[in-house]
Amino acid sequence: MNRRTATAALIGAALVAGTTACGGSGTGTAGKAAASASQSPGGASQSPATSQSPAADPSPAGPPGPTVEQLKTFALAPGDKAGQYEAAEPLLDEPMSEMYEATPAACGPLSTLGKAGHTAQAYVKTDVPGEWQTVDTEILLRSYAGGGAAAAMKSLAEAGKQCGGGYTEDRALVEAKVLKVEPVKAPALGDEALSYRIVVQDVKDKDTSLYKYLTVIRSGSVTLSFKSDIIDIKDFGGVPTEVVTAQWEKFAKASGAAS
Repeated sequence: MNRRTATAALIGAALVAGTTACGGSGTGTAGKAAASASQSPGGASQSPATSQSPAADPSPAGPPGPTVEQLKTFALAPGDKAGQYEAAEPLLDEPMSEMYEATPAACGPLSTLGKAGHTAQAYVKTDVPGEWQTVDTEILLRSYAGGGAAAAMKSLAEAGKQCGGGYTEDRALVEAKVLKVEPVKAPALGDEALSYRIVVQDVKDKDTSLYKYLTVIRSGSVTLSFKSDIIDIKDFGGVPTEVVTAQWEKFAKASGAAS
């Protein structure tokens, strides 16, 4: 049994996908189970999973951000190490999908990063190989035209302020109840960064709370988001530092971003 299948059996796939402060994409469902890779306009399978996509709302006018192929080189690749963690192809839908809805709507960016009009994305996951009960992190890189990346961060910051008391996330078949959203210390990386601790009600046991963490870093026209959870009721403390560091270092080196 793989770790994500176990998650679905224990607490519901919809909850797992939607608890880490959740995340979004304007391309709809991409990278299902065994496929774990979206198709670019040219039709080639990508790894890390990638997609070139118009989002619901256009980005502010300006120069385009990095392409799918560029984001692919920026992202951790399957097999890359981050301390005890290792990158692998994602097994479920793309993280932070813009298909997800939130009530109140102002809380949506905590589930989708907002609909500021990303033009391309690449994503990968990390976990500890061979271990079941470990912190699993979904990494999503998105590029935007013009000021779209900064707009996405602004909408996320506003959602973090307005939705501290919780909200409901609608993921098609299941509604997940977010009980609390709390800002936590963000890494001093990129142009700006935000981190949140998310407390979510277990869909099978309303007396049980689950802990999720979201960190988002912006560097120029690119956002790097990290969504972590664990099959446990304990508060595991945050997105693993090793994962953030490994991804940032690869991104900074490949893109020329300043640390």
